Amino acid sequence: MQKARPYILFIGLFVYLIIVLTFVSAERDRVECKGMRVTVADAVTNAFADEGDVMRVVKQKYGEVEGRGITEIDKDSIERLLVGRSVVKSAQVYYSLDGYLHIEIRQRKPVLRVLNNDGYYVDEDGKIMPLSQKYTSRVVVATGNVSRKFACEELYPFVMALRNDEFWDAYVEQIVVEGGKEVILIPKVGSFRIVLGSLEGYEQKMEKLRLFLKKGIARKGWNLYKEINLKFDKQIVCVKK
Repeated sequence: MQKARPYILFIGLFVYLIIVLTFVSAERDRVECKGMRVTVADAVTNAFADEGDVMRVVKQKYGEVEGRGITEIDKDSIERLLVGRSVVKSAQVYYSLDGYLHIEIRQRKPVLRVLNNDGYYVDEDGKIMPLSQKYTSRVVVATGNVSRKFACEELYPFVMALRNDEFWDAYVEQIVVEGGKEVILIPKVGSFRIVLGSLEGYEQKMEKLRLFLKKGIARKGWNLYKEINLKFDKQIVCVKK
């Protein structure tokens, strides 16, 4: 009898769970939707979408959800609809027994804004993201001859490296691209431009620039030069005003 006791307990627990789940399922099927509760992550600092936007998108596609049986609402379909929006990275939709449909949104986050004939963002995953009429993200701006391929494959990892460095993230304001791949930096401090050239070996170039800014310009003055050129190996060429 003692050997059989664990099996009896297991079977009893299994039957109990079936009864509870059946009861919960029956109760859930009788619940009417009281409305939507929407959460948009980083809605203040990354305001491409808000609660009202999400509600309008759902209602335009599915009509009013309030008063409908909560289990009649297709959660997966709503998730696909929302992720199809250009500013949405991910969406989770679920309902609770108190009758509310919960929608949680994560927005895409731009890291670079390209301004040319067809302006766009590059997001934190290195993918193209269209500009928004509702909100403009305060990120590094790239101008000039910037192809989408160059923006995603070369500028994106460079910009991510700048963002991950506290000094460069605060210092670099704009990137100008000439000739397709020649990069010029416009700083927030100093009335000069920084000619980086190609992005090949940019890590060494930026470290060389860091040292020069801290030990060279900091002593001689931020308005002495109009150009700092890092294109040449093992040297920095400066052009005075």
